[in-house]
Formats: sequence, structure tokens, C-alpha cells
Amino acid sequence: MKYCYTNVKDNFKKLYFFIPISLFIAITIVFFAREIKGVAYNDLQGNMFYVQILNRSMPLIKHVAFDTEDLAESKFSLKDKCLDILGMNWKDPIKIMAKEIHYFSMLKPEGRDGSISLKEVISSFNIGESSILKNSEEDLAKDAQVKSASSKAYNPNLKKQLNASKPEVLIYHTHTSESYITPDGNTDKDSFDENRNVCAVGDELARELEKNYGISVIHDKTVHNSTYTQSYSRSRETLTQYLNKYGDFKLIIDLHRDSVNSKKSVTANLNGEDVTKIMFVMTRKNPHFDKNNAIAENMLKTSKELFPGFSREIWYYDTGTRFFNQDLSNNAILIEVGAHVNKIEEAKGSAKYIARLVAEYLNGN
Repeated sequence: MKYCYTNVKDNFKKLYFFIPISLFIAITIVFFAREIKGVAYNDLQGNMFYVQILNRSMPLIKHVAFDTEDLAESKFSLKDKCLDILGMNWKDPIKIMAKEIHYFSMLKPEGRDGSISLKEVISSFNIGESSILKNSEEDLAKDAQVKSASSKAYNPNLKKQLNASKPEVLIYHTHTSESYITPDGNTDKDSFDENRNVCAVGDELARELEKNYGISVIHDKTVHNSTYTQSYSRSRETLTQYLNKYGDFKLIIDLHRDSVNSKKSVTANLNGEDVTKIMFVMTRKNPHFDKNNAIAENMLKTSKELFPGFSREIWYYDTGTRFFNQDLSNNAILIEVGAHVNKIEEAKGSAKYIARLVAEYLNGN
């Protein structure tokens, strides 16, 4: 009896060993039998499994007989093929539905023999009207309006050769996180996202100055107001570093945005386009006030002549906070561009008009 029990036990061990192997062999035979009979293994997406096998054994075929773009979208995966054999190909959900809903299993994959195509009932890829980006007449008109406004703001006679080795203008932000309303309706007053705060306006202004007027610009986007207190102390360090490196600039702009609840008071319509108004902020008691203020008055005068209603005049403080750093240079000014109630597009739209004022001051007669 002991010998018999041992013999039976050994036979079971052998059986456990051969079951998985037998199952794997059976699946493989079924799989290749389907391929040999010419049955499409994946009718809807195009079976490239056989092609992949050939390419792995004879690489020359890949370059002679097949389009590499087709192969790129059909990488061989043993996992996917095994799941497909079991009717669980996640890339072909229609077949899974056909196994569960009898109606779908009655339809021919490609509508053969005059039958309804399965693709005509359910399509995993369908380009419809909603998939196509269309510009409405309103969008096209707006684009044309912006282009027209840009051409009217620009003066080609002020353009000169750009000399990047000697920056003429420095733009920085003491309150870097001051933000505008975004297209998706975000109205947070502060954000460190450079696409929606004053940095976006600074980028646009720098681009306008360099591209259209040949004025070399450094745009510093250092965050100085991670905590609001001591913001001017931090930005003072940044400005001092640049002054030590380059000497004085022809113009230094601390670019801000205001906090005004009335949008009408900070918005102008120039050449059919809504843009933010600007305001100069100066400190009377700083040792360079006369020279600094002369720049602000020059740009204000030009603004009134070229773009009536664009400027909100000059706002004066006695000392402000550390003179708003205007005591460090003869050419330092502070500009408020709109307010938190303005859209980011309106603030960026004002950059081309600010650039024109700067170009008139630096490049004009």
C-alpha cells in the first residue's frame, strides 16, 4: 500500500507539471492555426503580429516590404495577444461587447457579404464636427482687429539694430505674483504662474522692444514677494546686482498691476481693442526725482499725443517704500499696468503701446 500511495503521489506531481505546459501548447496551436487559416486576428485595427515575427527573423523585410509607420503603431506584446485569444483585448472593446451582447456578434467586422458593418454601428475612432477646431467669424474678426491695432501702435521708423551685448532696459517686478483674470475665469489676485501674472506682461513688453525696436532688454522674473513684507528690500538687492554688473541702464521699469475695483477706470479701447491703462508712480523725495520724473512726464506726454486715454497720469508719493528703489538710478520708474479686475489678454495687449512709448523716448528725436 505504501508503494502504491507513493506511486500515485508521483504521478500527480507529474500531472501538475504537464498541465501548464499542455495548456500553453494548446493555446499556441490554436493561435497559429488561426493565423495559418488566414483568419484576421484583429480585424478592426489590422493585425501586424505575423509581420513582427518576420521582421524579428529577417530584418530586411521591414525596410523592403512594409511601411515603418504601420509597424510603429503595432508593437508586439505577448500580454496583449494572450488577452486577445481570450476575447479580452482592451484595444478592441467592440469584440468584448460582442461577446456579451449577442446582437453585435451577428454583425460582420467589415460588413462582408452585404451585411451591416460593425464599424457602422460602433466606431472606436470617429472624426466628427466636434473634433475639428474652427475659428468663428467673431474669432477671425478679433484676430484681424488685434493685428490692425498692432500695426497702428508700431512705428517702423524707430527700429534700430539690436545689440544684445549691451542691455538698455531692465524690467523687474517687486510684486511678482500680482495677477489678472485668466480665460478660464480664475480671479485670484496673486499667482506665481508666470502666464497669468505681471511676468506675462513683462515678457510681452520685452519681446515688443527687442523684435520691433531693436532695444535690448533684461527681464528679471525673480519672486520678491513670497511674503509681502520686505518685498522692496528683496527687489532692491536684485536691482543692485544688475547695476553692479552693467552700470546704469537707459531705463529701469518696476512693472506692477494696481488694485482698483472699477474696471472702467483702468481699461481703454485703443484701435478697437480693449487694453489696460497704465499709471506712473514716482517718489518726490528720492535724490534722483527730477531725472526720474522727467522720464515719466516725457512718456506721459507721448501717450496723450499718440494714444489718448491710455495713461492714468502720474501718482506721487513722498518716500513710498524705500523710494520704490528709484533712488538707485537716474532712470528708474514704476508702472502700474491695469488692475486685478482686468483680463490677462488686456494687460498683455497694452505691452505694444508701452513699448512704443519706450521706443519714442529711447530711439526718437
